[in-house]
Amino acid sequence: MKHPTIKLQFDQKLDQDLAWDFYNNQKFGGCDFWKEGALKYHPTLINIESSEDKRKYLDNYISKYYLFHKDEIESLGNKTTEYLKQEQEKYFLLVDKIFKNYPWPKKEIMGYFSIFDFCPRFLEDNEFQVFIYDNRNLQLFTIFHECLHFIFYDFAQKKFPETLGKMNTEEGKFWDIAEVFNAVIQNTDDFIDLHGKIENIGYPDHKDLIAKGALLWKKDHDVYTWISEMLK
Repeated sequence: MKHPTIKLQFDQKLDQDLAWDFYNNQKFGGCDFWKEGALKYHPTLINIESSEDKRKYLDNYISKYYLFHKDEIESLGNKTTEYLKQEQEKYFLLVDKIFKNYPWPKKEIMGYFSIFDFCPRFLEDNEFQVFIYDNRNLQLFTIFHECLHFIFYDFAQKKFPETLGKMNTEEGKFWDIAEVFNAVIQNTDDFIDLHGKIENIGYPDHKDLIAKGALLWKKDHDVYTWISEMLK
């Protein structure tokens, strides 16, 4: 089975653009991303509220942060890359088993380090962000979580073209099901062996759906059947 290559690197401009997006769209799925992903780690960003040019203030803050913490974040990035190398083959073999050797949609997956804990993903480009200051387990959880999205969405769209194939991937039922699938799968023993036990997996708004999804997965470890039942 051919597996994609996962590459990790920095992109300051992307960090600036996405931070601005999250500042303007702070809450989603019951989570306050700006408060928990930005202000928690960069408390002085509260001063953006009194700035006349908020975008300029944010861009300048990030530029200075990258400059003054260059050695630190590069060292952390190297560690994360090593963590991934140690576990990615086991991860891919596990995904092969779950999806019964369904092919990955693209040959390369790009991950970008971020000084913020937003961790978005971009389906069309097979790209995502990972928080540079997370510990090993949380970083591996994020990387494997986003990669799982890439194959799940492709599988679901191709296997259910008349339903999921026509649905929005960024909100609504399809998005709900995709997030619940990851929450269920990444709480199984095999994934816990990869990245440790992660507390409070999933969005708060999905609590009941996750409980339902976990029961369905225990009954029949088949992705197609699981999606079919979740769509009912």
